[in-house]
Amino acid sequence: MAGPALPLQVAGWIGNACFFSRFFVQWYKSERAGRSVAPPVFWWLSIVGTVLLGAYSFSRESYVLVLGYAINGLIYTRNLRLRRQGTATLGAAPLAMLGVLAFALLVGAAAYEVRNRAEAEVGWVAVALVGQSAWSSRFVVQWWASERASESHFPRLFWWLSLFGNVLLLAYTVHLGDPVLAWGYVPGPIVQVRNLMLGRGGSRSD
Repeated sequence: MAGPALPLQVAGWIGNACFFSRFFVQWYKSERAGRSVAPPVFWWLSIVGTVLLGAYSFSRESYVLVLGYAINGLIYTRNLRLRRQGTATLGAAPLAMLGVLAFALLVGAAAYEVRNRAEAEVGWVAVALVGQSAWSSRFVVQWWASERASESHFPRLFWWLSLFGNVLLLAYTVHLGDPVLAWGYVPGPIVQVRNLMLGRGGSRSD
C-alpha cells in the first residue's frame, strides 16, 4: 500500500507534536506540584493530537488505532466538561457498559483489519488490540475516578495501564515501519514512570 499523502503526513507529525507537548506540559506541572496533575491544556492538546493522528491512522488502514483514538477523544472531551461543571453525572453502570462496548468495537476493528488489509498479520494485530485495549481502558479508569471525585483525577492504575499499553503500541507501530505513528509513543514510558514515582498513594489534578 502506498504511503499517506504529504498533507496527511504533515498532519500526523503535528499530531505527534501535540502529544509530545502535552506529555511535557503535564510533566512540568506535575514536577512543580510534586504530584501528578493535568492542566486544561493537556486535554486540549490531546484532542487536537487525537483528531490529526486518527486521520493519519485511517489513511494507513490501521483501524484498531483509529478506533482507539476515537474512544480516547471522547474521554478527553469528557474531562474538559467535568472541569467546567465540577460535578459527576455518570455512575459505575454506564461507565462499565461503555467500557464493554469500546472493547467489543476494538475486537471488531481488529477482525476487520485482519480480513481486509493484505499485509496485516494476526499476531501483530493481536498485539495492537491488547495494547489499544489497555491504552483505552486507562482512560475509562481515569474517567471513573474523575466522576467519583467530581474533578479530573489520575489514579495510579492509570499510569500502569498507560505504560503497558504504550510499550505494546510502540512495538506495533515500529513493526509497521511508520515513524509518524511510532514517534507518538516514544516519550510515553519516561513520563509514565515519572508519574508513577510522583503519584505514590494517588494524586489529583489541579
